Amino acid sequence: MVLIWVLFKSLVLNFVFMLRIVGVGLDDGEVTQKGLEAIERSEKAFAEFYTNTETIDLELLEEETDQSIQKLSREEVEQQDKILESAKSSDTAFLVSGDPLTATTHYDIKHRAEESGLEVEVVHAPSILTSVAETGLNVYKFGRVVTLPENMKPDSVIEHVNKNDSVGLHTLILLDINYSADEAAEKLIEMDESLSDRDVIMIERANMDDQRIS
Repeated sequence: MVLIWVLFKSLVLNFVFMLRIVGVGLDDGEVTQKGLEAIERSEKAFAEFYTNTETIDLELLEEETDQSIQKLSREEVEQQDKILESAKSSDTAFLVSGDPLTATTHYDIKHRAEESGLEVEVVHAPSILTSVAETGLNVYKFGRVVTLPENMKPDSVIEHVNKNDSVGLHTLILLDINYSADEAAEKLIEMDESLSDRDVIMIERANMDDQRIS
């Protein structure tokens, strides 16, 4: 009996749980079959859609996977570390909009999970980094991607626009959530008046039925 208990305890201690980071694309229906299966196989499922609040139907995903999905805030993901805490004791699926590894936060979660000894599976999906080609610009002609926050004017945005421009590359500027393209354009000109003479292409609601390019 003692020998059986020791063996059982050893098996429990050496069991490695799985973290599955699943991209669900930019709109309903873009999650892959592999992504749906990854969600189904997990014991727990969480979602963080900070940059995409209205286009992903969680209830539909729950029906398709027979899984209860808990939506997390940005704070719960970045500061409270709920994803890694869950993955340490159960197979966990973490759903994100677009592709899983385009956001530095999600890449950091993957890296720290691997460092802690967890198994990690990444399921890719459509993202703005590829959908931007809908504008007619070739993906390979883009330089460093930058993000323009709503309530800040970081110098790094203009710096990277100029660096990309100096080597003949386009710049993809991602906007903070609930930030209109017109507002962003006005802010960029406030930050650097020379940008008022630049050609700009805007893509809004990428991959959706009402996608708009102007």
